[in-house]
Amino acid sequence: MAINKQNNLVDIFASALASPKMLDADDPFLPLLKEAFDFNYDPSITHETRPNETRALVPDSPPLTFHDRHIGSNLVLKRLVYIPSLAHGLSKLCDDMIAEFLGNGDKFFDNDFNLASNGRVTFEDSKSVGKYYRINVGRVCHKFASKILLHPHYDPWSSLFSMYCKSQTLFLTEGWLQFNCTKTGDVFVNDEERLKLGISQSTHHKLVDINRRHPHLAAWNFFPMTDLAIGLLRNQVSSEANFIWDNCRTLGFQTKASSPLPLDATKFVAQVVPALKTKKTRVSKSLGVSDGSPKAISKVSKFIEPSKTGGTSKRRHHYRPEFRHLLQHAWAKAVENDGTFIILNCGRYERIGIRHRASQTLYLSGLIDTVNIQRDPRYRKLHVALNMAIVRDVLERHDLATTTGTKRAAEEADIEESLPTAKRRKAAMPTDEPEHSEITKEIGPRMIALVNLKYGPFCSPTPASFIRIGPSCAPIFQPELIRMQKLKRKYLAHEYFTLVLDEPRGEGATGIVHPTTLEAQVKLPSGEVSTVKSSNLVLKLAFSKEQQKRLRHEFEVYSHLAQKQVKGVITVHGLFRDSDSGVLGLLMDNGGQNLRQREMERTGEEMPLQVSLSEAERAAFTAIFKSIHEARVRHQDVRADNLLVNPTTGEVFVIDFDRASIAGAFYPDYDIEMRCLQNIFDKKYELMNYDYYH
Repeated sequence: MAINKQNNLVDIFASALASPKMLDADDPFLPLLKEAFDFNYDPSITHETRPNETRALVPDSPPLTFHDRHIGSNLVLKRLVYIPSLAHGLSKLCDDMIAEFLGNGDKFFDNDFNLASNGRVTFEDSKSVGKYYRINVGRVCHKFASKILLHPHYDPWSSLFSMYCKSQTLFLTEGWLQFNCTKTGDVFVNDEERLKLGISQSTHHKLVDINRRHPHLAAWNFFPMTDLAIGLLRNQVSSEANFIWDNCRTLGFQTKASSPLPLDATKFVAQVVPALKTKKTRVSKSLGVSDGSPKAISKVSKFIEPSKTGGTSKRRHHYRPEFRHLLQHAWAKAVENDGTFIILNCGRYERIGIRHRASQTLYLSGLIDTVNIQRDPRYRKLHVALNMAIVRDVLERHDLATTTGTKRAAEEADIEESLPTAKRRKAAMPTDEPEHSEITKEIGPRMIALVNLKYGPFCSPTPASFIRIGPSCAPIFQPELIRMQKLKRKYLAHEYFTLVLDEPRGEGATGIVHPTTLEAQVKLPSGEVSTVKSSNLVLKLAFSKEQQKRLRHEFEVYSHLAQKQVKGVITVHGLFRDSDSGVLGLLMDNGGQNLRQREMERTGEEMPLQVSLSEAERAAFTAIFKSIHEARVRHQDVRADNLLVNPTTGEVFVIDFDRASIAGAFYPDYDIEMRCLQNIFDKKYELMNYDYYH
C-alpha cells in the first residue's frame, strides 16, 4: 500500500513537471522538436578495452594536476549539496526559454536542421565517450542555445558555439564549450556575417568580450565506461557535506587568499537551484588598488616539513580512486576558466554540477541515466536546457561584471587619488635587490624550495615542496658541482627558500616557464636573520614523462657546460622535484627578452620571421656558440627564440638545451649551427634549415 502511494506521488510530481505545450499541433517543426528532445543513448552501448590498455584505464595516481592544488583558499570547493531535482529544474528552464522565444513571435524552421548522429556504440576509452556525446548530443544542443538566445530571427540553424575535447589520459578527456571564433579572437569573420545573423554591434562587442574573458564556457570531464568509472559516478552523495580539498602536503606554511571574487548569476540559476533564491550576489571589495594578483596573508611556523612522499624515494603507494578527486579536478578547471557548470560523464551515467562562487558550494545533480532517463526530461532535452543555461549564465554574469567593474574602477581611482603623493611614489619605485651572487651562493646548498603560485585564481594555500635532485650549476660553484646534502624532516627558515610564480611567460615542448620571485632568510654571523629577495629568476616546469625526460637531459647539458665554464649560457640553480605531483622544475636566471619578442615590440608584427641585431650582439652570440662547440656540445635548436638579450645590461645568453647533444670520442660537424646563426644575422632564417633537428 505504501509503495503504491509512493508511486502515485512520483507520477503526480512528474506530471507537474511535464513539458507544457510549446508548439501548435500543426506546426511543421513539431516532429523535429520531438525527435530532437526524445533522444537517449543507445541501449546497446558497450565498453570494449583495446588490447594491452586495461591498466591504462585505471589511474595510478589522483587525477589532480599540479595547478589543481594551488587554487586560492577563497576559491576552492568547501561544500557539496546534493539536488536530486536539478535535471527537472533545467527542463523547466528549457520550457520557459522556448515559451519566451515563441511568445516574442519567433519561430523554428526546419531548413538546415540536421539530426544526423553517429551509430558507433562501442566505447574504448574516455576519448570515444567524449566523441559520442559531441556528435550525438552536443551539436544539436549548441544550435538551440545559439538560435534561441543570440540570433532568434535568423531562419537557418547556424551555431556560434562548438565543443572541443582534449584527452589528458585514456581515463580522462576534458571537453569545453566555446565560441566559433577567428584567429584574432573575433566571433565573426566580417560585418556581413554578423548582420546576416541579425547581431547588433553592441551584442557583437559583448560576445567578443565574453570570448576574451571566458574562452571555455563550461567544463565536461569524460571517463571510460568501465566498472571503475561507473562506480565512481554512482558513488553515494550525502544531501549536504563539507568537501575535503587536497592541498600540497607541506606543513608549517599556510596562505589565506583575500581578493575580489568572481560574480554569480542570480536571476535564472535560482530557478534551477531553489536554495539560491534567498542568497544575494556578494560583491567583495578590494582593500587597495588591485594589481591583478590575489591578496595573500601567510602564516609561517618556525619549522616547515616538506611532504613525506618527496625526495628520490621510489616507494609506491597503491592509489584507490576517489569520487572527490574527480570533483576537485573539475572544480579547479571551472575556477581557472570562471565557469559555472561542471559535467561528469562516463557514457552510461552522468552528473551535472552548478558552481556557486560566493558560498564555495557545488550543487550536484542526482545520477543521470543516459539510456533509461524516461520522464521529462529525456537526455538530449536535458542538454539542450544545459547549453542554454550555460549561455544565459555567462551573458548575465558579463552584464553584472560590466556594471560592477565600472563601479570598482571608480572606487579604486578614488583610492589611488586619495593616497599621499609620497606614498604613491614609494609604491611605484622598484626595490633594490642584493647582489645576485650573494643570493646564488645562499641558495646553492639548500635542498628545499617552497613554490607558491600567485596570479589569476592561483594563490597556493600551502606551497609545494620542491626537493633538490640536481646541484647548482652557478659559476661560483665550478668547476666541480656542489655536493648535495642529505634530506631532513624539518627545516628552519634559513635552510630553505621560497619561490613565488607569476603568470606563465611561455610554453614549449619541455614545459611551462614562470617568472619567479625568490625570497630567502640568511643567518648572519651575529645570529640575526636577514631576508634577501630577487625577481630575476624563472622556473621551468615539466609535467609529462616526455617533458621530464627532456628537462633532465637539458639539466645534464647545462651541468656539462658549467663544468667547462662556458660563458654566455644562462645560469641554472638546480633541478627540483615536487614531492606531491612529481613535477620537475629547473630554476635559472632570467636572461631577458628573446630576439623574436624584441622584434615584435620594435615592429608591432605579430610573429616576425626575421630579427635585427647590432654588430656587438652578433659578435657576442658568435663567441658563445664557438665556446659551446669547444665544450663538444651541439645546441641543435638555433632559433631567434633561444637567443636572449638583457635590455638593461645588454648581455646576451643562449638558452633551451633540451635538444642538445654532448659529443663523445668523435667530433661532430658544428658548421651547420654556425650557418644557421649566420642566417639569423643576415635575415635569411627559414624553418626548413632546421629540419635536421627534428
